[in-house]
Amino acid sequence: MMIPAVSRDLTFDAFIDVEDGNELNEFELVDGRLVLMPEPDDWHEEILEFLSFMFELQYRRMKLRYSVRKRNALMIDNTRGRRPDVAVIDRPATRREDRQPGIRSVPRMIVEIASGNWSTDLVEKQEEYEALQVPEFWIVDYRGQIPAKYCQRGKGKKVIVLTLEDRVYRKAEYVEGETVPCLTFPELELTVEQILAAEE
Repeated sequence: MMIPAVSRDLTFDAFIDVEDGNELNEFELVDGRLVLMPEPDDWHEEILEFLSFMFELQYRRMKLRYSVRKRNALMIDNTRGRRPDVAVIDRPATRREDRQPGIRSVPRMIVEIASGNWSTDLVEKQEEYEALQVPEFWIVDYRGQIPAKYCQRGKGKKVIVLTLEDRVYRKAEYVEGETVPCLTFPELELTVEQILAAEE
């Protein structure tokens, strides 16, 4: 698979404009270099759409000025950019045509749906989102692929929830049969089964 030739480290602004001729390819920016994201499977996409829909229902019902973004580029710093599966952000006060592309504010909530590169979600992205002070970060391990040594409650399908406490993430894990608490939308009561089934 051909990745666009880059002769120098990219900035976030240059990364936003990268195209390799294949609209299915999506990249993240890690220390100025492009990293190709794995192609998601159908189950991954169904969970993404389900959670996006449920979050949108909540903010519309509560009349909150939020917006849900799916795989939009999030600026970590000038040489790093991620594409979270789902990000809940504050909606800008005005719709200005000259606004810069990508997410440049701190999201209220991020969801990553763990694929084959689960270690990136669990280590690198956790560190980056904690440094950004994203208040709530979910990792949906829908295939139960994260090894037991990285889990508080053993290997298996689960939702890992990280919330800031004294500027550091506190980790909790929820397994089938349990409801996943949501800091961003306290009235949202989704069970692990509902999230994995991704049925509205």
